[in-house]
Amino acid sequence: MTVMWLTSRNTTGWVEYGEVGSALKQAADSHHGLIDANERIHRVTLNGLKPGSAYRYKVLSRDILSFGGTKLQYGKTVSSGEFEFRTFDRGKREFSFLVFNDIHQNESVLPDMLAAAGSEPYDFVLLNGDILSQISDEGQITGILDSAVKLFASRIPLIWTRGNHETRGPYARMLPKYIALPSDSFYYSFNHGPAHFTVLDTGEDKADSDVEYGGLADFERYRRQEREWLAGEVRTPEYRNARYRITISHMPFPEATGRWSGMENAFQNFGELLNGAAPDVMIAAHKHVAAVVKPEPGARHNYPIVRGGGPTPENRTVIRVRVKPGLMNAEILRNGGEVFARWEVRKP
Repeated sequence: MTVMWLTSRNTTGWVEYGEVGSALKQAADSHHGLIDANERIHRVTLNGLKPGSAYRYKVLSRDILSFGGTKLQYGKTVSSGEFEFRTFDRGKREFSFLVFNDIHQNESVLPDMLAAAGSEPYDFVLLNGDILSQISDEGQITGILDSAVKLFASRIPLIWTRGNHETRGPYARMLPKYIALPSDSFYYSFNHGPAHFTVLDTGEDKADSDVEYGGLADFERYRRQEREWLAGEVRTPEYRNARYRITISHMPFPEATGRWSGMENAFQNFGELLNGAAPDVMIAAHKHVAAVVKPEPGARHNYPIVRGGGPTPENRTVIRVRVKPGLMNAEILRNGGEVFARWEVRKP
């Protein structure tokens, strides 16, 4: 588990944590032999945790008044309250998770979206891209994160998939500093219960040469590099032996049409690999129109695509995915919890 927090000025920081009912111990991140310090953005990865276990934790930050070469003078230490989280567990038989997408900087809708999902527990929340419209400053990122923390993210893991709009703006290159990314990459995989998740980063929806990007886009090369990773990912035992295989992608690139050459380039790089790997479902977003797109065997995708809606109240959706030993299903929920569409796959 990676714990992240921000301070109002540069400090050093650490996490005190332990299983519920046990004593707390201390953890801090270090790089090249030096404990992280003189930072506002803090991240500590807690290793060696037991699967499916409840942990309590708090974060602490300490002022450094004088950062001399041989002697440091410390100021006061501030501490958060105490929170709890539960680790992922490959042995868990069933779970559910929520997917939000394309809210385009309107963090005020998050409480309503959670209310639409109902009171059923969920193990994590996925922000599947275009949570922001562009990134011009830190406040846009922290506005979303602060709202998420108040609602769930102090106790429920938050996973943020990059959308094409999060590649735009002068501060877009800073986004990786604010979210925990395995191996510092926007594409990766993880396991929970009987499911294996493959998270893709589809980049921009237009060509790198589009005037909108001012000559500063390089997604075609980026996707070729990602394709090499994906080719290895779908051959891993974790992927091949998973009961359920879930692909997460902001852009539903098998649906590319017309001038969206960035989506078409994503299809050229990932389409054949995914068709051969036979995921059970792709969870997608981007088009602002909710839908369950049926498989097209022999065409662009032989797997279903469950796609979330858009930022306006009439198009806004939450996707809830439930995973059980013999059944995986998804519901696309409108405001108020109305079920717009359902999809399911059964495995004996």
